[in-house]
Amino acid sequence: MSSPAVVYVLSTVTGYVLTSALLLRCPSLLHRRRRETFRSRHISHRGGAGENLENTMAAFRHAVELGTDMLELDCHLTKDEQVVVLHDSNLRRLTGVDADISDVRYADLPPYLCKLGVTFKRECFVEGGGSRRIPLLRDVFEAFPSLPINIDIKVNDDRLIRKVSEMVIKYDREHLTVWGNSRDQIVQKCYKEVRALYHSNSHLHSYRVDDILVLPHGDYIVYKSLMFCSVSYCHKSKQDSSFCFCV
Repeated sequence: MSSPAVVYVLSTVTGYVLTSALLLRCPSLLHRRRRETFRSRHISHRGGAGENLENTMAAFRHAVELGTDMLELDCHLTKDEQVVVLHDSNLRRLTGVDADISDVRYADLPPYLCKLGVTFKRECFVEGGGSRRIPLLRDVFEAFPSLPINIDIKVNDDRLIRKVSEMVIKYDREHLTVWGNSRDQIVQKCYKEVRALYHSNSHLHSYRVDDILVLPHGDYIVYKSLMFCSVSYCHKSKQDSSFCFCV
């Protein structure tokens, strides 16, 4: 075999071996999943807290029945490290019990009060029509497996961030979930968690929230034309020019 032919064969074999080794180590380079997007014009904040007790299964179901595109909810960690859907770190406003949720086991959590003030309209109150139990994040994932969900990580807790991330993987929701917080420190941790677990090939998005909602939709998109209203009003009005943030 002539010298040029030998060089050609050796270079071809070497290239094949190196390429195979690289693809075995990083299969996502070849089998990259298509980035999926989802419609999120109608977003139910805390499930639509202007019509139901916030962050309850009853609120989420009501929003879904009205055709919401996305549920927004908040997460904390209990003393026994259960990921619960709740906005406040202290239980007093929502349950009447003055205790931090991180100091209470999930089984010992009190139910929501029968009536709550609407955060964004303090002169208004809502009453619960269903269960007043504080739900687990997995309850929401199991009830709405195909619905996009926006998770607000309420505290700077590495355990909470890791558990939420692991739960998203368990329920195969990477392409349907966005998460983050208004604090850059938490967002950076969410981003690092994504990179560590998904080797930089994740569909789980991290975001930062300022005075209005900021959601990554592909990369980042800011909803500049927001209409704050109730879940029912947003459903009935069918506003095509605004993004409804249902409070």
